[in-house]
Amino acid sequence: ALSSLQSLALYHLYPGRWITHTALFLTALMVALLLLRLVSSAAEAPRVQYRVVDFLHLDNNAKLEQELNEYGQGGWELVFVDLGNVTSPSRRYILKRVELP
Repeated sequence: ALSSLQSLALYHLYPGRWITHTALFLTALMVALLLLRLVSSAAEAPRVQYRVVDFLHLDNNAKLEQELNEYGQGGWELVFVDLGNVTSPSRRYILKRVELP
């Protein structure tokens, strides 16, 4: 083990070495702080869920409104209606729910 006087003498022999050590320490500190920030922001991110509903009562508007209201009470929001295509027209409803942490 080096005494403090010997280590001070080494820094005088190699004057650029303390700059290198300080730069490495500051770089490691910055990387650690950035990683900590990324991990903490990911933990606070809201969770998004999607649901695809193929069948809703389309023949009765009151029943359709009731079903959509039930999904809405559960936190679901209608975000897209897929009408299918010309050869196979079929409606699919895409619902989204965001859960905050």
